[in-house]
Amino acid sequence: MKYIMDMRGNILLAVAAVLAGIVLGLVVYGKWQVAEAVLGGSGNVTFINNPHNFSLGSSGVEATVEDRVCIFCHTPHNASMDSSLINGPLWNHELSTLTYTNRWTPQLTNSPPYIVNVGFVNVLTEQPPQLDGSSRMCMSCHDGTIGIGNVVSGADIVMDTGSHACIESDGSLRTDAGCETLAFTDLTKKHIVSIPMNQQLIEDSESACDGSQTTKLSYPWVGVSQLADTVFLRPTATRYPSSGGAPGVSSGFPNSKYKSGYSYGVQCSTCHDPHFWDADNGELGYKFLVTANVSRLCISCHDPC
Repeated sequence: MKYIMDMRGNILLAVAAVLAGIVLGLVVYGKWQVAEAVLGGSGNVTFINNPHNFSLGSSGVEATVEDRVCIFCHTPHNASMDSSLINGPLWNHELSTLTYTNRWTPQLTNSPPYIVNVGFVNVLTEQPPQLDGSSRMCMSCHDGTIGIGNVVSGADIVMDTGSHACIESDGSLRTDAGCETLAFTDLTKKHIVSIPMNQQLIEDSESACDGSQTTKLSYPWVGVSQLADTVFLRPTATRYPSSGGAPGVSSGFPNSKYKSGYSYGVQCSTCHDPHFWDADNGELGYKFLVTANVSRLCISCHDPC
């Protein structure tokens, strides 16, 4: 009996030791995480120097009291039900009602087929839609008409208007000189977004790759050099239905290029992820890019001819 009791005692001691080790590890890890957040550096949106961290004590635009990080964009309850968000991720930021000037609108002919030329490339033959999905989420702050602290669920968050040179007294971003990279309504110098990825787009892309209808791009190939480090990029498409259409599968376009929900087609989120940031120029996360290689972003949609 004594032997059994001793064994039980040893087992309990062993279990207690393991649990103590786990607790200690969590404490140390937690302190390390806090230190990382306080000291800055590179990382996700909870890091203190991430420009999308607007909580009190962040290194950029900050709130006067609010110390939660995610609340500016997301909420677990009573999120926005706006249909343009396409099943958005529990969106909590007030949406702008602004109509944007996109890259092709001023250049479109007055009647169909709306053919537009950018260089030698026929870009599209239908009027592009207004923004939806993740692109509209981004512009809810970046068009400068809505305060950063204007949320759907709960009271609006008061921002420290002296925390950044480009923040207005109402908490919105300024769009004038010096702040135009942060807030803008003219998208004519931006890649068009809210483009649906559909079978028509794919078929047009695969057929539009002959001579003058291509664009040269210097691309740092890894391994064997192809085309002397220069590739000819096919246009993504010359037409896309405004209804979007059902995604299909075609050679050269793997399933991974199809996205659903608020990231459907080509959106801001195709190239950018607001959660990840690297302070070093050119490293993964710089300007919130989803890849460290800018050219590779182009290649992912505009396949080489």
